[in-house]
Amino acid sequence: MNYRLPHIVVASVLLILFSCSEEVSQEDLVKAAVDIKLEQWKLAQLNSCKDIAYTRAEDYVDSLLLVNSLESKLDTIPKPLKPVKPAKPGFKIKPDSVVVDPIYKKE
Repeated sequence: MNYRLPHIVVASVLLILFSCSEEVSQEDLVKAAVDIKLEQWKLAQLNSCKDIAYTRAEDYVDSLLLVNSLESKLDTIPKPLKPVKPAKPGFKIKPDSVVVDPIYKKE
C-alpha cells in the first residue's frame, strides 16, 4: 500500500496540470464526436462488406467442390473381398458299439 501512494500523488498532480492547459469549445467536442461516429460507421460498413464477400466466396468454393466431387468416386478405398470358406473337416465314422434293446417286447 505504501509503495502505491507516491504513484497516485504524482499521477493526480500531472492530471490536474494537464487538464487545465487549454479550453475546448463546444464545436470542437461536436466535431470530435462526429469524427468518432464517422469512423465507427466506416468500420461497420467495411466489416459488412467483408462478411458479404466471405459468404459469396464460401458459396462459390463449396459449389466448385461439390461439382468436382460428383464427377469422381467419393469412396476411394475398395471393399475387401469375402473370405474363402474353409473346407469341411473329414470325420471318421466309428462303428456303433452300443446295442439298444427295445423298450416294449412283443410276446
